[in-house]
Parts: sequence; C-alpha cells; structure tokens
Amino acid sequence: MKTYYIWIATFEEDDFERYWDNEPYENELKLFKEGLGAKPDISLKCGFCRETGLEELDEKDFWFCFRASLCNVRELAKDYISDLDEFERVCNAKGILEGNVIWGVAVKDFPDLDSEGCSSMKYVGILKV
Repeated sequence: MKTYYIWIATFEEDDFERYWDNEPYENELKLFKEGLGAKPDISLKCGFCRETGLEELDEKDFWFCFRASLCNVRELAKDYISDLDEFERVCNAKGILEGNVIWGVAVKDFPDLDSEGCSSMKYVGILKV
C-alpha cells in the first residue's frame, strides 16, 4: 500500500483538464533549466500546482478519476480506497458527501505539500491506498 493525499471535487470536464495540465509550465521550465529561456511565469502552472506550491507534477506521482456526473464519495472512491467505510466516515465528518473527481498525490514524493492550500478541491486527508 502507498500513502496519498486525497481530495474530492466537482468539475466540468474541460475545467478539470485545464486545472491539472501543467505541461505548458513544465515545457518552459525545461527550457529555463537548459539555459534556453527565462524562468516561466507562475501563471503557466496548473491550478493544482499554483494552489499547493508545487514546481512540477509528474504523472507517476498522482492518480485521479473523473466521472461525468456527481456521485457519493463511496461510489467515487470504490476503485481506489480499500477501507471505504473509514473513507466515507472521514468525508462525512468534513461535510464532503459527493463529487465527480477523486485525486490522489503520493506523500513520499511531496512530503511538504501544502495539502490545505488547495482551494478548488476539498481535502479529505492522508490515506493508504
């Protein structure tokens, strides 16, 4: 089992695609590191990276599930979270009842992540998956 920061959110599909797409920033950052350009502006970062203070976000460091329609947190998490009863209890205690996106980021890769800084999604907590 691995440990992840977990968030639940509600997004339109196009908005979610833009929210996590960090490729424009990472392309400019690569050029900067190679001495071929200026340091990229923070506005190029994906929404998640801006909110949590991340510089880069590699696809191996996170997972997510997007659903076309809202569902309860148990249904949303069923393919990812092993202890669904505990997950549902934690979500309910935080007033998180439904969403259409579940997002997990590996704790080992980002131990100092500002998990509470993410304002576009509701932070559930750190869980083993």
